[in-house]
Amino acid sequence: MKLVTFSHRSGGNFHAGVLEGDQVACLTEAGITNSVLEVIDGGKSALDKVRAGLAKAPRYSLSDVKLEAPIRPGKVLCSGINYKGHALENPNAKMPTEPFFFAKLPSSVVGPETPVEKTDRTSQMDYEVEFSAVIGKRLFKAKEADVMPAIFGYTLLNDISARDVQFKDNQITIGKNLAGYAPIGPCIVTSDELTRPDNVALKTRLNGRTLQDGSTSDWLFPLPQLISFLSGFMPLEPGDIVTTGTPAGVGVFQNPQIFMKAGDVVEIEAAGIGILRTPIVAG
Repeated sequence: MKLVTFSHRSGGNFHAGVLEGDQVACLTEAGITNSVLEVIDGGKSALDKVRAGLAKAPRYSLSDVKLEAPIRPGKVLCSGINYKGHALENPNAKMPTEPFFFAKLPSSVVGPETPVEKTDRTSQMDYEVEFSAVIGKRLFKAKEADVMPAIFGYTLLNDISARDVQFKDNQITIGKNLAGYAPIGPCIVTSDELTRPDNVALKTRLNGRTLQDGSTSDWLFPLPQLISFLSGFMPLEPGDIVTTGTPAGVGVFQNPQIFMKAGDVVEIEAAGIGILRTPIVAG
């Protein structure tokens, strides 16, 4: 099942829905749930309620709605250097012996098709496709065996980065959190539908040109190890997002370097999830 948050193009409130091809079934108007986060919090019983009531939910064409970020996560924890190819393309990287994480702030989260500004605070605006897990049950000091049953589903995050800010004095928090630097979507695919997160094809296209073409099979740390490690330091709550790093091909390590500018369109894609498209506009 592909869960989405959407609004009508004519305006109004956000609604929870299920993406079905080129249509969205509205769970909110059917009286099933008010939000995707409510479904995540509710676990199996909430998903069963969605499935039971889906047939009566009104349908809208995708062209008549605007997809929003599927959820507003409490925390977004991003894994750095978790693909062998990405580690090898970085001349300054050392193969990590344990996972490395940094945070994206909820205030940076935007949805599909939301324009993101190329401001004069950076001249090195980069892209990163990130396959991401959505936590469904509280995890704290979790064993690896407890991780996969606690994952609600999966989504995409474009880890947009201001490289010149990030690498100057190691300003990773600021460099990763300019306004709009965390596009998420287009949906959350439930874990029962995407059963092999360790073998998902990923791509990034900039103005139609493919620059990243990889797979989660290139992970250094598999998902159970990654999330178990993280939960050893902090509790993970339903609706939190944990990303799994990015494959080789980011702009800063291209030769010559490739950075995004106003007028560009970046698309990241994951098999089984879909395409997350972001226009870049002048700041």
